[in-house]
Amino acid sequence: MKTRKILVALVIGILLSAAVPLVGAEQTEKTLVIALGTEPDDLNPLFESGHNGIYDTIKVFGGLLKSDDELQMVPDLAESWDISPDGKIYTFHLKKGIKWQDGEDFTADDVKFTYELMKNGKWVSVFPDSSEFKMIDDISIVDPNTIKFTLTDGIVSFGEKFALPIFPKHILDGQDLSKTDFWQKPVGTGPYKFVSWKKGEELVLAANPDFYGEAPKIKTLKYIIVPDEAARISLLKSGEADAIKIDPRSMKTLEGTNGVKVYSEPSSNWYALNMPSTMWPFQMKEVRQAVARAINKQQILDTIFNGQGELAYGPFRKEDWVYNPDIAFAYDPAKSKSLLADAGFKDTNGDGVLEKDGKSLDFTLIYASSDAERKDMSIALKTDLAKIGINLELVGKSWDEISYDVFRDNLMVMAWGSPFDPDEQNYENWGSKYIGNDWWNAASYSNPEVDKLLEEGRTTFDKQKRKAIYQNLQTILAEDQPVAFMVFGNYVYALNDKIVGIAPRNGPHGEGNTGGIMGELWWNVEQWDKE
Repeated sequence: MKTRKILVALVIGILLSAAVPLVGAEQTEKTLVIALGTEPDDLNPLFESGHNGIYDTIKVFGGLLKSDDELQMVPDLAESWDISPDGKIYTFHLKKGIKWQDGEDFTADDVKFTYELMKNGKWVSVFPDSSEFKMIDDISIVDPNTIKFTLTDGIVSFGEKFALPIFPKHILDGQDLSKTDFWQKPVGTGPYKFVSWKKGEELVLAANPDFYGEAPKIKTLKYIIVPDEAARISLLKSGEADAIKIDPRSMKTLEGTNGVKVYSEPSSNWYALNMPSTMWPFQMKEVRQAVARAINKQQILDTIFNGQGELAYGPFRKEDWVYNPDIAFAYDPAKSKSLLADAGFKDTNGDGVLEKDGKSLDFTLIYASSDAERKDMSIALKTDLAKIGINLELVGKSWDEISYDVFRDNLMVMAWGSPFDPDEQNYENWGSKYIGNDWWNAASYSNPEVDKLLEEGRTTFDKQKRKAIYQNLQTILAEDQPVAFMVFGNYVYALNDKIVGIAPRNGPHGEGNTGGIMGELWWNVEQWDKE
């Protein structure tokens, strides 16, 4: 009898011990499928300009710092960092024992190599935002795990630039970065390793077993390329995809769908009508004010964005810590008509279009033809402005046709915005020194008081003083109306409701409704799990 009990106990023990690794294997074999509407040309995380380079990165890579769910900088490859009181010296203490995914040691040499690539100006075609790193005066390696940066000026927002992904010196040193195949199959230090890429079909990453942070809960991360939104929705409903991005107007197609949860994530992406001061009669503030008050922003938000977002009166959302609530104004076409009449505009021939000095308010409005939202906003603008005597002819152009000059010299539906420091993008968009500089300051806006505030804002380290500076900036912009702000549009996603670890946060500019590999709700996908 005793022998039988022992045998039973042994059998139970063997079964239990066998079950343990089976559970573990099940956990490590989890796969997450994200259906993207847009496939990148390569896996260079810094190819796009002015968008999401510091928001997150392709999961193969890591930076000295990264942003958390509150968009604050926290350690990544760095264990800690120090900033001098004048904001000119940053010293980073690197985590020890980190390996590149090919087994080589990560050191301060890799960090210096990467930032030298940014500051030397040689690879602007590969890294469009590299000009922002010219203010780095010196990079010094203190020891293999300590590196010091000295800047020419103490700029508050520059600390966010240290979220830049770091590249391996031992692989890229001496290569032509515009021709290397590294961007097709990269090696990094991040939570996932590159596995394979079938162009037009799927990109597969696997959890990095040597990752220095918390191990990803999902072993395989698969991005499948599905340009058609209806097809993405169908894959989500069938369980073949776990996460997609959709047009806000498609939310109703997923209402009541079992196993699906919809997220409406705020974004810093504002839309506005650009009114270049180089064009007659937009050098007149009264005309710009009239246009701004004639736009039915609420109708645009409700119809084009399905109510997902908020009205824009300046470059900051209500949730931004510098937001000035006093700049809002009412939709008031009657006020618009009065402003134009006071400025001397009349309809002398009865055609419904106002004139002055022999010129009529007839204009071409250009929009990006590939962007459904900008097209629909252009149609709405034509309707709204016709009510106050301004006629718009709409012309759609591809982004290949929209050069810097086209962008700066025409009425256009434009978009910008950053969820990070208030200096980010605003310094370039409203500063007179950026007139004629690529995509920046498309309105050719010049106001000496604004220039002064922008300089003060980026060099003042006291948070309350900075808030007052940027609120004053918003007051002036609301008065001058260099562009007619319309709305902030949310980004809308639909996910398998078994996914946990999702952390919605204010999204970056320029991500559209199709879903890309960066700048999306899956910014922290390495922390996700499937229950």
